[in-house]
Formats: sequence, structure tokens, C-alpha cells
Amino acid sequence: MKKLLSAASVLALMVGITIAAPAPAYADTDRSGAVLLTIPNSSPCRGGRTVLQGMVAGPSGALYIIFSKGSAGDPALSRWMRDGSTWDNTSWTCAQGPVPIAELGHGNDLAYNANYLGHGPALIATQGSQSAFPSAKVGIVHLNSDSSINPNADEVALPTGNISGFCYSATAADGAGKYAARRLNKLWTHAGSGALASGWTLVNSNLTTHDNRSDQGIDCSANYIWNTKSINDSTPETGWNWVYQYNWSGSDVESDIGIPGNTLIDEIEDISHIGSDFFIGINRNDGLADTVNVFTE
Repeated sequence: MKKLLSAASVLALMVGITIAAPAPAYADTDRSGAVLLTIPNSSPCRGGRTVLQGMVAGPSGALYIIFSKGSAGDPALSRWMRDGSTWDNTSWTCAQGPVPIAELGHGNDLAYNANYLGHGPALIATQGSQSAFPSAKVGIVHLNSDSSINPNADEVALPTGNISGFCYSATAADGAGKYAARRLNKLWTHAGSGALASGWTLVNSNLTTHDNRSDQGIDCSANYIWNTKSINDSTPETGWNWVYQYNWSGSDVESDIGIPGNTLIDEIEDISHIGSDFFIGINRNDGLADTVNVFTE
């Protein structure tokens, strides 16, 4: 994203005056907002797991979050419910968890399908990450009729090869539903019906990304896909997390959507939405409480 110099800047250059470098374009695109939920490491819904991973909105406005012990694994799923009063940090409670489920794998991303293969509601977790935990498998976690988590899970190997992001939209494809999977610069899609073990189409091998950020979760709606990329060990201290918006062909809708890294403290993990309300999961380093924040779409 390029910006034109102001008239004052042009004049300064003409007369040889040194001016400060303009702020990077992304400085104007900070889309992080108010904190909706704060989850300290001591929360009983984490069970001693310090890393927030995949997150997705589910039935009745429930929020499902994976926590793990990072490279040590031991993933568990928790369910959070809102009392319906306001979208703030006091209206959410931990309704269930932690529920250890090995089929979550690394749990880099989490999707929700209200009627998976005609068998009722299910969560779908990516077992792999971009590179440290490569996997082409997803874990299928079935939900009970009251939206509670059933610890009995299945797994499916996708023909795409390793993936790190996964989403489902019931409103895509004119209401027929559609899946998307992503790893690095590649994007695959799948019709909403049919088994996940086949039927995938590679729609883009050159997704717009930059700055060597790490793959995190994705989200999708009727017309769009959101791709989150987080800070990592190679990110400078002033670096930001990034969100990219594509259409279902992987073409750019909006790039350089910034979420501040706050000197490498705040690491974006996933993005989800309920209706027109979008939010992001932030894993906070240095032992600070993780948060779920508003994302201004």
C-alpha cells in the first residue's frame, strides 16, 4: 500500500530539508479493538496449559478455544458462553473444560460445522502447523445436543498435503456451504457436502503475504476468507501481526491489516465471527493473560 507525499513533504524535499520517514502504511490499519475476554494462565479452563491455539464461534454464541503446552502438546478444548448482556470481559464464563483430546494435535486452527456429514454439530481442528508440526490431518470433535464437547473424536487425512489453517462457512456457495484450507501461500477449497478425504481443489498457489510471518488460523464467510499471520522469532521488536482478506479464489480484497505485536508480546492465533461481530484470539507471551479482542472487519 503506497501513500502520496503531502505538499509540505514535497516542498521540504525541494529545498533540501531533511524530513522524518513517513510512518509505514500499516500504521493506519490497526484493526485490534476492545478486549472481550481475558484468560489468565491460572484459569481452571486451561488446566495448566499456557498456549492459546485455535478458536471458533459455535452454536448459541459459544466460543471454543484450544489450549496446549506448546511443543509439549497435551491439547485440550474449552467452551465459553456469554450471558447475552454485553460484549465485554465480564459477560463470558467458562462453561466446560478443559477437555483433553489427542485428536486436536497442535490445534493451530478450529472450524465449526452445524451438521457435519449429516451427523450433527462438530468442530474440526487442524492437527498441523506451518512447519514445526506438519500434518495433513484434521481432528473431528463432535458436540452434544446442548453444544457441550464430546471427548470422543475422529481424524481424517486430507489429500492436500500438510495444512495449517481450516475454516467452514455455511453461507458460502449460495448457502450450500464450503470449506477452505491453507498452508503458506496455497489455498484449497471443498464443497460443503461430502467427505473431507477427497474432493479438494487447489484454487491459489500465490496468496499475498509478507514479512516472513507464521501461519495461524483462518476464518471464512459467504464471500471472503481471512488469513492470520503472526509474529515469530525472526520478527523485529517493532513488528506486527498481519491479517489478509481474500475472496474464495484467493484474490486480494484487503492486505496489510495490522494487529500490533506490542514488542513481541501479542501473537495472533486465530480469527472468528458471530454475525457481523469479528474477534481475534491473542496468545500473550511472558506469562501475561491471553485475550480475545474485537477485530474491526
